[in-house]
This record gives sequence, structure tokens and C-alpha cells, in this order.
Amino acid sequence: MKRFEGRTVVVTGAGSGIGAASVKRLLDEGATVVAVDVTQAGVDSALAGAADSSRVHGAVLDVCDHDSAMALLADMRKKLGGLSGLINCAGITGEGSILDSDPEKHRQIMAVNLDGTINMCQAFVCAVKDDTGPRAIVNISSGAGLLGVPNRLSYVASKFGISGITKSMSPELGPLGIRVNAVAPGMTRTPLIEYMMEDPAAVARINAKHPIGRIGDPEEIAAVIVFLLTDDASFMTGSVVSVDGGQTACL
Repeated sequence: MKRFEGRTVVVTGAGSGIGAASVKRLLDEGATVVAVDVTQAGVDSALAGAADSSRVHGAVLDVCDHDSAMALLADMRKKLGGLSGLINCAGITGEGSILDSDPEKHRQIMAVNLDGTINMCQAFVCAVKDDTGPRAIVNISSGAGLLGVPNRLSYVASKFGISGITKSMSPELGPLGIRVNAVAPGMTRTPLIEYMMEDPAAVARINAKHPIGRIGDPEEIAAVIVFLLTDDASFMTGSVVSVDGGQTACL
């Protein structure tokens, strides 16, 4: 299906993991994509995976930089004739409990995950608020944005924040014709968890926590993200959708 012909979607964290899978899915469905990553190498990786380079526009951006985010999306809207979607995949993780949380690491996680998502949402809304036609945002929360996780204090705080702002924005943006939802992935095979996959015992423990018997693939998360941008999800806003193999259903 070509559900995105004539539509342009911005994807942050586009260089790897769920972001890269979302870029590929959107391109397969006819979209033009603005592939955003914090490094040129990440942008290059996103561009390299595109069979039709004319429909991919790369941009290096630190989502923590509010002014640069505002400028980029305003520029892309003008250059590409409009924006119809935003997927906020940029994020980092980190360990630490209330006993040993490092203040600098805490600020970094909150800045990238939560503040960066807010920056991109604000930039998108300001760019498209006076437009017409379908416009939608998908934020990336986590199972850790629905339930507590020991020794992940700052990450949990940032992801609960993303779940919260998604719900808060929905009544604000609805009158503007802009939908906003979030996906809460479970454990997904991305670079963020590669270190966990090196220990067979850890893999077995992780798999056992999922009723489906395994962790997810980025493409499975991207399929739901992209669905939330389509007209098939036109009555959905303010939702946080679990895509986690049943993990949060049984903890």
C-alpha cells in the first residue's frame, strides 16, 4: 500500500533502531522523509538505506537545541511544501537508582528524551498549525513509561513524561486538526540493548518476561508507529499504545 504518497514525515533518531525502521517503512509506503539524527554518520546511514534518494532529506540536529529544531522544521515545511507527520525516536538510556543517580547523567537523559521530544513537537506544531489536511505526531514512550523499572530512575522519569505530554497535548492540538499519540515499545532489538544480548542467560530471562516468548524487532514497532500516522487511525489521539509482546500486561 502507498498510504503516504504526497505526504512528508520527519523522523528523529533516524540513523538506527526504530527510527531507521520507521524511515524504511515510510519510504516503502510512498512518503517523503526528513531523516534527522544527531550525527552525520546517522544521517548517512538513513540515506544509504533509501532506494529512492529523491524522497529522503537528511538533517543533522541535536533535538535538545530548541532554536535549531524550530528553524529546521520551518525550513523543511517551506522547502518541501508542507509536513504531515512527526515521529520522535531520538532517545538515550542509562542506569541509576535514587541512591546513586548521577545528576549530570540525569539531566542528559531528561534533556534528550523528554525536552527533545517537547522541542520537536513544538517546532512541528508551530510549522503546520495553520495548514490543512492530515497532520499527526507519534512519540516514543516505553514500557518504562507505564510501569516502574528498578535502577532506571531517569529513563523511567523521561518516558513517563513522554506518556504524560502526549495526553496533555491531545486536547490542545485536536482543535488544530493535529493528532498526537505515543507508542510504548517493550524490549526491542536496537543498539541501546545490544550489550544485554551478549549474555545467553540474560536473553533467556528477558524472553521469559514476554508472553510471546521473545523481544521485538524494530520493524514490528515501526509498523504500529506508521499506522498511527495514517488515516486508518484518524479517530485516535492521546493514546499510549503498548507494543511489547504482552510484557506490561502480566508484570
